[in-house]
Amino acid sequence: MDKLRKEAREALVQNPGKMPVGFFPAVAAASKSDLAQLWQDVAAYDHSTHLNICESLVTVTSYIDYWDGMLPKDQGPRPLKPAEAKAVNNLFDWASAAALPSSDFAVDFDETAEVSDDIIKAQNESRFRSELALELILVLNKPLAGLPNGKPDNAADILLAGACFANEQNPWATSESYNAASMLMSVWVQDTHRGNTFWPAIDFILRERIRPLFAKTKNPAITSAGRKNFHPQTLPRFGASDLDASAKPWKTTDIYVASVLSWILSQYQPEDKTQFEAHFQLFVPTILAMVDDNNLPFKTKGCALLTQLLQPIQESNSDILRRTNLTSVFEDAVAPCLLSLPSITPEDRSLDLLGAAYPALLSTFKTAYKGPTQSEKDKEAYTTSLTKILRSNLISSFHHVSSSTPATGSAASFPHPRLSTFLLEKITIVINELGIHTTKYLQELIPVLFTTLSNPFGTAHPQLLLAAAAATQAVIKNAHPRIWRWRGEILSGLCSCWLHIAEDNRDSVAELARLKRELQQTLQVLRLVLLNPVTIAADVPEPEQVQVKENVEKEFQELVDADAELKGLFA
Repeated sequence: MDKLRKEAREALVQNPGKMPVGFFPAVAAASKSDLAQLWQDVAAYDHSTHLNICESLVTVTSYIDYWDGMLPKDQGPRPLKPAEAKAVNNLFDWASAAALPSSDFAVDFDETAEVSDDIIKAQNESRFRSELALELILVLNKPLAGLPNGKPDNAADILLAGACFANEQNPWATSESYNAASMLMSVWVQDTHRGNTFWPAIDFILRERIRPLFAKTKNPAITSAGRKNFHPQTLPRFGASDLDASAKPWKTTDIYVASVLSWILSQYQPEDKTQFEAHFQLFVPTILAMVDDNNLPFKTKGCALLTQLLQPIQESNSDILRRTNLTSVFEDAVAPCLLSLPSITPEDRSLDLLGAAYPALLSTFKTAYKGPTQSEKDKEAYTTSLTKILRSNLISSFHHVSSSTPATGSAASFPHPRLSTFLLEKITIVINELGIHTTKYLQELIPVLFTTLSNPFGTAHPQLLLAAAAATQAVIKNAHPRIWRWRGEILSGLCSCWLHIAEDNRDSVAELARLKRELQQTLQVLRLVLLNPVTIAADVPEPEQVQVKENVEKEFQELVDADAELKGLFA
């Protein structure tokens, strides 16, 4: 064993960061030592340094590669002795712990932390250890057949280790660790499902591995059972726990928690309704803790997890959100995130957070009020909630980010065009959900669309104009009974945008051509609505509405006569 360790260390020193393979001493070690002796060697070794840990991981992997667990004459796997079976279980536990990302990755989620060379080195070492540990877990499947029941004692920790690397976008994941984890999870998920141990393992992870990490993060809005607390105690906005890093290990040491929760939530199918409802109370405190945190990356993760949490409820038609009265709790937690706007919040961070917060809030309302048993009261609540988002958040936020830099003359300025585009896209979604109720808010929506489409510098950001055109179409379709009153502003915006495109000499021909097609389509929708007047009260159209129908083509022709460039728009 010593000779195997020596060669493993020499290979690691010569090619740091690369998995060494093909050690001949492993053949001799595997023939002279049993699995119990292998574990004793690992357990007694000093693992205080990165190199020592890697040396042990490579040593064990090489040993298992050459270990012969078969009976002679093809009689099948050899049953392991009790000491050997215990050693295999211990090796699984040790490798699963070694695979977990280190706390050095906490800086990637800390907006104020500086990433030093030492931290980068420590992160690279952690990535390599994870690759080696996951490879060892895969190799340890070899002696599994010799265990009394063919399974390790604690499959939960193996699933936990694999779940950390289920998303290749995580900063601690590499292509090697991701591929190894994918292979590992495909086997273990199937095996545990087949043995009816998958959900007990998930329950263990949630209760014994994740919940203790949030023990000191209290939320007065919910009870210990994960329900709404109707008599909450007010906590100080900034408590001692905000300054004590040890109170939030999920932020400082066990930074993989959000990734594990995301993977677990992705496992629930509609037929797993019973298991999901049993685990629901375990998700709520952890997700709310992230949403309520003062760290924007964790807020973003929390909002994304909330959206994931609501998906199984919708798919299984569960009423657990109604039973726990958590709709208002989720709304109160997410709503403050919508105020994270420039200039206090950088545009990139704002886009990340709002990109997770708006879907979370909309999904909350849809889950609570738009189920298969939707009542009239639910419809009213859904409309009221959407209206609040539209008027108090989307429109007001659009004005805020579009006017933070003074503009020349009366034209609006767009110092944050990506954020303005994002808000217009969300406005379109909400309008389509509101339907005919959009009519009530035309006086607030039309100015937003007009100022965007008519902006003389809009063609510098074609995506912004495309979003505005799409929003305009949504407004016309959903508020068609009253859109005739606003045709002047809409036509003015469309014509101005078309003329600005004609004046643009930049190279973005494809984008502008797409924008022109979108404007033409928007105009056709407007023409169709004006030529087919519909009234809300289902009585005869108003006289002015009939007059508009009779004169619409004449009005369009007058615009073309005024500027021949508009002929393509009205074609």
